[in-house]
Amino acid sequence: MFKVSKSIKGQKHFIKSRKNEINSWLMEHGISKKEAKRLVIFAQENIILKLFLNLIAFEGKNRKNYTNEIIHIVLYSRLLYTNLDSAETKEIKIEKIKITKIIETLLPAIENNDILKINYEKEAFNEIKSFSSFSDEIINKRKHFYYAKIGIIFSKISDNKIDSFYKYGYLLSMYVITYFESDFEANINTYNNFLLKLKLNDWLSETTKQISPFYFNSIISKTNKWLTTKSKMFKFKEGAW
Repeated sequence: MFKVSKSIKGQKHFIKSRKNEINSWLMEHGISKKEAKRLVIFAQENIILKLFLNLIAFEGKNRKNYTNEIIHIVLYSRLLYTNLDSAETKEIKIEKIKITKIIETLLPAIENNDILKINYEKEAFNEIKSFSSFSDEIINKRKHFYYAKIGIIFSKISDNKIDSFYKYGYLLSMYVITYFESDFEANINTYNNFLLKLKLNDWLSETTKQISPFYFNSIISKTNKWLTTKSKMFKFKEGAW
């Protein structure tokens, strides 16, 4: 087994080093200085982004060439995270409106017509549907749009495993959000959530082997560590993501 500390990095230092570039981009697109600062802090704790940056390094590519993709992941995942909390502050509502407007202008720039944009969320629900109380109405209101966009961004990492990287980015973002939904037990059916997490865990493990067999143990171990740590300290309004 590989030593996790020598293979998977937290990426905080790298994200801090791109802070000015990220802030400038965000403010040029209508985000206030205060909001941009909050989003950079969010980026430093973002599990999806951390794994994205590690995979770039594993593929032998330069992380500095992916600044736009980093920003896109921050924006998409920020909406996913904020949508978990039903008690939105006025600040968060304004931020969501601004981010949504930005995303609408970004969509043409992050399409990839070379990949199969499979709806893995729907496939997962269909597989556990007979054992759960998920309805078609619930499934139709889920988050495929965001997961797919993050998957497309991940697909840009690889030159020869595009579909696998799309699947990994999609499943990773879905697994992270499903994992943290357990922190809102009053708002969800925990049995449904448990079944979904089991299915996603299996798929994510299989896909991790496909995209990075050499670092498989490290990726899985570090992902689980980050998830359990953040779940224990989770307080959305303090941005502990």
